[in-house]
Amino acid sequence: MRYELFLQVIKEDLEKRLGNDYQIALRSIPKNNGVVLDGISICKKTEAIAPTIYLNDFYQELLDGKPLSRICDRLHQLYLTNPELPYLDSRVLSAYQEIKGHIVYKLINTRSNSLLLKRLPHVSFHDMSMVCYLLIEQRENGYITALIHKEHLKAWGIREKELFRTAMENTPSLLPPVIRPMSEVLKRLAQETLGEDYQEDVLNALLEAAEARRMEQNPIFPLLYVLTNPAGINGATCMAYPQVIKDFADRIGQDLLILPSSIHEVLLTADDSNYNYEDMSLLVKDINETEVPPEDRLSNQVYRYSRKEDQITLVSHGPALTGTKSQ
Repeated sequence: MRYELFLQVIKEDLEKRLGNDYQIALRSIPKNNGVVLDGISICKKTEAIAPTIYLNDFYQELLDGKPLSRICDRLHQLYLTNPELPYLDSRVLSAYQEIKGHIVYKLINTRSNSLLLKRLPHVSFHDMSMVCYLLIEQRENGYITALIHKEHLKAWGIREKELFRTAMENTPSLLPPVIRPMSEVLKRLAQETLGEDYQEDVLNALLEAAEARRMEQNPIFPLLYVLTNPAGINGATCMAYPQVIKDFADRIGQDLLILPSSIHEVLLTADDSNYNYEDMSLLVKDINETEVPPEDRLSNQVYRYSRKEDQITLVSHGPALTGTKSQ
């Protein structure tokens, strides 16, 4: 089945299931790094705001052999279990004082989002940009968010400086930083993936063997730590929090290298100045292109925190991250 036909069939099926009291529309939605996703918006005709379900992965399920009827059943059930966005309505969105406590910021790549950034208030941060969004509601599978555009500032009657001052105050408290050793992160992933089959002793043995091999071979990367937030969503932003990088560098007593794993986290490692930053940048680029979804990529570069200067600098000149589609 062609993709365009798939989208239309899904729309018609939901219209039939939900009836005339609902408005259903197909939408193309620009995401990070120029990625454009196709979604279907559903709401009652009496509502102003419609939640959107993205359809791209469901089409891949169809190509992988899942029956179309089961996909339609799942989409219908997905909407029924998440039918509304209680915080979002036009009155609340137009009242700055009511939403200012939900304004936070995140980091995205500047070059790969050049067209999107024309519509967004933003502040430069090396080869990245800080942009603001509303952290509306936390649910089991993530957050409900809304990106803040320049027209929102006009409606609220505020300037960009006030927007970012508010975001700087809110973000570290609403999304506090979490730093964990990579080994601990791997254990948590294994527990989530394996469930009852998880065997801690086996994983500990594997991690110890890997550490011994690392020490013997003196590889390009020493011990790694993961910096993110409790939700693991847009956690790379934590590298810009005041004091977070400084406090960790002081704790281990060394300067740091910061490697952008994705928009959701960065990797921290001690820097003894013996590493080739350009080689590390190429490795980051390779991981981005092979392991990280296009919409989650943050940068191909490497950053360094100097304790003496108390400053983060960009220390590599690798290939820039580029967007995948027009925005």
